[in-house]
Formats: sequence, C-alpha cells, structure tokens
Amino acid sequence: MANVGRTAGLIGAAVGVLAAGAAAGVAVERAVIGRRSGQRAQLEAEPFGSLRGTPHVFTADDGVELYVEVDELKRSRRPEPEPPKRRLLRKAVEAAPEDLTLIFAHGYGLNMDSWHFERRDLAGIGKMVFYDQRSHGRSGRSPKENVSLEQLGRDLHGIFEEFVPTGPVILIGHSMGGMSIMALAEEHPELFGDRVIGVGLCSTSAGRLDDVSIIFPGWPGRLARRIATPTVAALARIPDVVERGRRAGTDISYVLTRKYSFGSEVPPAFTEFVNEMIAATPISVIADFYPIFALHNRYDYLDALQKVECVVIGGDDDHLTPFSHSEEIVRHVPGAELVEVKNCGHLGLIEHHREFTAALLGMIERAEQSLGPT
Repeated sequence: MANVGRTAGLIGAAVGVLAAGAAAGVAVERAVIGRRSGQRAQLEAEPFGSLRGTPHVFTADDGVELYVEVDELKRSRRPEPEPPKRRLLRKAVEAAPEDLTLIFAHGYGLNMDSWHFERRDLAGIGKMVFYDQRSHGRSGRSPKENVSLEQLGRDLHGIFEEFVPTGPVILIGHSMGGMSIMALAEEHPELFGDRVIGVGLCSTSAGRLDDVSIIFPGWPGRLARRIATPTVAALARIPDVVERGRRAGTDISYVLTRKYSFGSEVPPAFTEFVNEMIAATPISVIADFYPIFALHNRYDYLDALQKVECVVIGGDDDHLTPFSHSEEIVRHVPGAELVEVKNCGHLGLIEHHREFTAALLGMIERAEQSLGPT
C-alpha cells in the first residue's frame, strides 16, 4: 500500500504540474533536507505570503464564499521600487486618478499570493483588490457543477460590483485569471471602455489548449494532454492515497515543477514558493477544474478588449500556454501591446517579475492618459 501511495502521489504530482500550469504542490523528498533548508532561508529573505490587505468575504451568486483582500490606496506609504521601475512607477502614480482600482485574478492551482512581486511593486498606483478563485486558497469549495469559466467570469463580475462600485478599473489576470477576464468580457462587454480602462493578460490563452503538446512534442504530447483528464479523475477517487504520496514528494516532482513553471535558472525559493501554494490545492480540485480548459474558446469575445488599453505578456518557454497563444490573442485585439519575455516559463510573473511589472506599468500609464487630465 505504501508503494501504491508513493506511485499515486508521483502521478498526481506530475499530472498536477501539467494540468495546473505550475507544480502539483508536492513537498520535496525528506532526503534533500539540506536543499530545503537553503530554500527556507531564501523564502525568509523574500517574505512571500507576507503582504496582506484588509480581509473580506464575498458571497458569489451560487453561495460560494470567496476570500478577498483589499489594499487601500496609501501613496504616502508606498514602498520604494527597484531602480529600473522608479521612473515608470512615479509617472503612473502621478497620473493615477484617486479612485483608480486594480483587480488581480490568479491562475489555476495558485492563490492570490502568486502576485507577490506585482503587489509589492505596484503599490501606490491605486486601490488593489486580490481574491482567491473558488476552491483555491482561502475561498470556499465550489460545487462541481458550478466549476466553469463562465462561473469564474460571474465571480469576477460580482467582486467588481461589490468592491469597485465607482471609478475606473484595470483588470490583470494570469493564466486562468486571464480566462476569467475573457469570460467577463463575453458576458459584460459594456464594462470595457466604460468602467474598465485597461487589461493585462499574463501567460494565458483564448482557446484551443487541446492542441498544446505536453511532455512530448507533436501528437504524442497532445495525446498526453488528453489522457491527463481521465488520469486526474481516477486519482481524485483515491484522494487520501494521493495526498499522502504528494506529502512524501520526490526529486522528480521538484524537477517537473521547475520545468513547467520556469524557463530559466531561478532561486530555489521560487520553486518552493510555488510548491507551497499548490500544496494546498487538493487533487479533487485539480480534477474538477482541469476539463474546463478544453472547453475554453473566447476568440469571438475579444472585441471588448479593443476598447481599452491592453497588454498581453508571455514567455518564450511556456509549455502550458505557449507564446503563440499570446500572439493569437493580439491578432484578435488590434492595437494591444504584445510583450515576449525571453527564457521565461509559465510563472513569468514570479520568474521575470521585473519585466512583467514594467509591461503592466506601461499599460497602466497609457490607460490613465486615456482618461485625460485628472
């Protein structure tokens, strides 16, 4: 039984990595305790998960409680950014209207803490709203029948109305969070160009994800992606066994995390940070959400994004939402800025956070200018 648990845990870890676009949240094997100690020291040096705002609970239209944090605008207490961003941030802060709000939607298998660097470095531009997507982080578990991108769009709309009743809004989404923004644009295109003045899409796709190869190139990789759905569903039927295996972990899972999250050598703490976020995502949640991405196709609803300043940012080494998907979004949104980050994987918002923040700052500054004098 121990061997079954270990095998299930490894399979669960591998499939979770591929499905979630990060790791499957497994801890690194006890045999590499020395490496974990070094990572822990780096985690303490960069206080991941320490940025907190005012907590709220928002009840979605189906009764699921979503955890929300609001960072109120406190420009006088804004932390000093890193030198390359000081000029851009200063201009954005000076131009920002007092009632500007930024809403951040995170990706599959992650939580709001994945925005750590952006939350730190964009502070002072406006009020910032972060939330854990349903079944993720501190939010309540969604009924399986309500797990859909349409529902994620409705969740975002509800948070929009509850926490930003007036004033201009900028929406920023990573991976599944970007898809949530597209679902909102499908249902409420009237918001874009009116309340929404800017959109940042990070490492995401507007559809055809079934054509993306994983593990192997070409048709074997596409087959592997399709096999992942029933595999995850089968593992979800033995959650206790899988979770025990995930907690045990292996070096292989650590390698998979790095491969499918990052495109360059990153501090080990970055990988550990991702692992710790995903470790809280049960295999049953991975299984509930994975099939919805095959159904995602919103190219016909991207017109709304032409009404706002839009930047699409992707990594050239993203195995999960390849850069070609960013290019395809821009082809459907003429005028959107396309930013390719070199040596960058799916978690570019962590791996190359300086480049991602700079691109978002540029979009925010242009969106502010579209409002005219404040």
